Amino acid sequence: MSGYNRRMYDIYDIILLFPLVVFGCYWWRASEQKRIAVAGARAYCLERELQLLDETLVFKQHRIEKESRRPPANALPASPNAPVRLPEPRRRLCRVYEFDYSQGGQDRQSGEIILSGYRVLRVILHSQVLEITNYQ
Repeated sequence: MSGYNRRMYDIYDIILLFPLVVFGCYWWRASEQKRIAVAGARAYCLERELQLLDETLVFKQHRIEKESRRPPANALPASPNAPVRLPEPRRRLCRVYEFDYSQGGQDRQSGEIILSGYRVLRVILHSQVLEITNYQ
């Protein structure tokens, strides 16, 4: 039987399907990062005896952050007077989430949690005293 085979996909079908697949991958990765950010904010608040209000985070922005890299624990200088060479910091695209917390249940303050991939880089609390905790 000759003619058009309906099981074959042509290039136009693939071109139309490609943005949908890309959007699905982006959505899947963003939802996983948000889950990690919520867990990180919850653990951070529990550690400091704060209340994470509403148990929610709001995506704020993408930001390019400089990730400082520490030398390995076994990195020793060649001689006692030689300095230890630190690796060059890398720039990474990060996601910034905003959350609300309370110290005593009467006030509402905001904080930020910054993720690079699936790793928490930094938590920032905006209160009378700015508190920044690095996890790098």
